[in-house]
Amino acid sequence: MSENKLNVMKAIYALSDEIDYNIYEAIDIAEYARMDESVVEESIRELYDEGYLGECMTVGDDGYDTFYLNKKGRMLIGVE
Repeated sequence: MSENKLNVMKAIYALSDEIDYNIYEAIDIAEYARMDESVVEESIRELYDEGYLGECMTVGDDGYDTFYLNKKGRMLIGVE
């Protein structure tokens, strides 16, 4: 697992209001983690495809695209 992906997962977890709910988009995560937004977006796509993230809100339904760190992701970063 790359350092970028781990940092993104830790940022998503830290920013989440609830365990399975997150209102922050890639730009917010990038700012929090002090990372480039394109790197965060790529990491999110890969983490979702690899099964570490769940979809929270979608652009089509809510106007935002957000993801939460699921149990598999939380276990990887040691918070579950």
